[in-house]
Amino acid sequence: LEVSTPSPALDLMLGGWLAYQTLSCRVHGRSAFYQSGGAFGYRDQLQDSLALLPYWPDQTRRQIVLHAGHQFVEGDVLHWWHPPLIAGIRTRFADDLLWLPFIACEYAKQTGDVAVFDEQAPYLTAPALPEGEDEIFVHATPSGLGGSVFEHCCRALDRSLAVGAHGLPLFGTGDWNDGMNRVGRLGRGESTWMGFFLVAIIDAFAPLCEERGETGRADRYRAHRERLATALNDGGWDGQWYRRGYYDDGAPLGSHENRECRIDALAQAWSVLSGVAPPDRATMALDQVEAQLINDDERLVRLLTPPFVDTPRDPGYIRGYVAGVRENGGQYTHAATWVVRAMTVLGRRDRAAQLLDLLNPVLHAATPAQAARYMVEPYVVAADVYSLAPHTGRGGWTWYTGSAGWMYRLVVETLLGVNREGDQLRLEPRPPKGWASYKIHYRYRQTVYHITITPLAADSDQTNRLLLDGKELAGTTLSLRDDQQEHFVELHIR
Repeated sequence: LEVSTPSPALDLMLGGWLAYQTLSCRVHGRSAFYQSGGAFGYRDQLQDSLALLPYWPDQTRRQIVLHAGHQFVEGDVLHWWHPPLIAGIRTRFADDLLWLPFIACEYAKQTGDVAVFDEQAPYLTAPALPEGEDEIFVHATPSGLGGSVFEHCCRALDRSLAVGAHGLPLFGTGDWNDGMNRVGRLGRGESTWMGFFLVAIIDAFAPLCEERGETGRADRYRAHRERLATALNDGGWDGQWYRRGYYDDGAPLGSHENRECRIDALAQAWSVLSGVAPPDRATMALDQVEAQLINDDERLVRLLTPPFVDTPRDPGYIRGYVAGVRENGGQYTHAATWVVRAMTVLGRRDRAAQLLDLLNPVLHAATPAQAARYMVEPYVVAADVYSLAPHTGRGGWTWYTGSAGWMYRLVVETLLGVNREGDQLRLEPRPPKGWASYKIHYRYRQTVYHITITPLAADSDQTNRLLLDGKELAGTTLSLRDDQQEHFVELHIR
């Protein structure tokens, strides 16, 4: 896939660097300057492989089956492991196991390959976590039991349905934000983000259950989804934005009541992406992201604010980071891409394009002064950008970050609106209003589709028009054919 847009910096990243960073560092090397390891992360390489799907669908499929085979009989998974042995960390993280159904559903949707759910993978066995232990290093072994990828997904979901006092999913010792590893370590803390995430997974997975004749399971999951949506808009709502969750003792996190971590971007973005937030609350939540977390002058989209410094409660090792660094109040680019995606979905297209420029590493080093401030490579995405003096604007943890894959998906699927669903290509672009015509060269197997997207005049009364090789089609979806010919597509959009 190649693009030519009014943003040369965006074209440069999309034309190779984002995919190269993901493939070379995350999938092949699994190591970089800031993290020399070589391990597979359960949630990490699953997400990375999805970003490579347009280039390398077989890799995504292999990754799904590989990770399914690193689930324990009890349903939890290895947080990370080192090949060729099955040696890694068993934890109480809440989200790891759920990335399997999330990624598998998205893979099947984009490729039409539902047979991946029939692939067989083993279950592992290892010593259970002792009471009071958050994680242990284990040498796992095959249990002698196995199941289909579908069954592995079900086991992951079934293990994740427990809720706390506010009806929200349990936080565990981390719920995507590894640094918040003591919010719910006693088993009572709750996570709003996990609620939004589960809603999105159930919405994708329940129809698959029905297709496989598992109507009772689908009904059970959907009933849980409705309870979650109610709880998220009840105990999860803070009045102007969504809370991050609750500590084990019931105290709120990410609330106006908090002096530190008053608001967290993750919950606001996913309230929109999951579809749980009603329109008025979605608007309020993103307005507060604008007011409290985005700084255009400093070119930052903070993960949370204010940072943890001397909070009376212990959220976890996140507090060990200097204020404004990494998850502790810096820009955590992984989450920032979800903020931009939420802005786009909510119709704030111009603002989303501005924020995408803030995230683009090329534009962090466009002048010698900017490069001296940024201090890291301007051709790969940095996991984080520091937000407080004396380090404001400095990048950190480059190369080894899932942000590259999510930035790729943000641009291709949400901004440019190129979404493959089996042998269909749905075109749903959301460019900023100031963009003129732009081009996308999309390869489907051995066939290239040259797509030109042009905005209609503001005073035009025409609706969207799609033409394939000069012939007008109904709607904005193409049927893809691998006839090894060149095809020319025109889309005129409102």
